Amino acid sequence: MKWTRQMSQSPSGGARSLYVGLRAALRAPLWVSGSRLRSALEAEAEPDTRTLLADPELVLALRVANGAVRHLSKTHTAWRNTCLYRTMAQYLVLKDFGKSAAIRIGVQGPEAEESLKAHSWVIYHGPEPVQDGGESFEELRFQS
Repeated sequence: MKWTRQMSQSPSGGARSLYVGLRAALRAPLWVSGSRLRSALEAEAEPDTRTLLADPELVLALRVANGAVRHLSKTHTAWRNTCLYRTMAQYLVLKDFGKSAAIRIGVQGPEAEESLKAHSWVIYHGPEPVQDGGESFEELRFQS
C-alpha cells in the first residue's frame, strides 16, 4: 500500500524506480566480489550540492532494491540477505541515478576477537536515507 501511494505521485517515476531497483538487485551478486567490489570500495563519494531535497524516485528505487534482494535471497541461489548484497544494490541504484557513492566495510568486536562482527554500508553525500543502524564499525583499509 505504501508503494502504491508513492508511485501514484509520479507514475513515470514509479516505473523508473521499480526498474532501477529491480535491475540493481539482480546485478548485486555479480558485484560482491572481484574487481567490481574493489572499484566500489575504492570509490570516493563527492558532495552533491545540486540536490537540496530528497528525491522520491531515488528513495523508492532504494527501497525496491533492498526488498528485492531480501526476496531473491529466499530462492537459495546467488542472492544472500546480507548487508553486503543490500549495500551493493543501493550502490548500483545510486550510480544508475548518476550519484556519487562508495561502499565501505568495517569490523567491530572485543579485544579477544571471539565475536567479531562485520558490516558494509554506502557512503553517499546527499539527503536520501541510504544506510541504517547506529552501530560503530572500524573501517577496513585494503592495501594493494
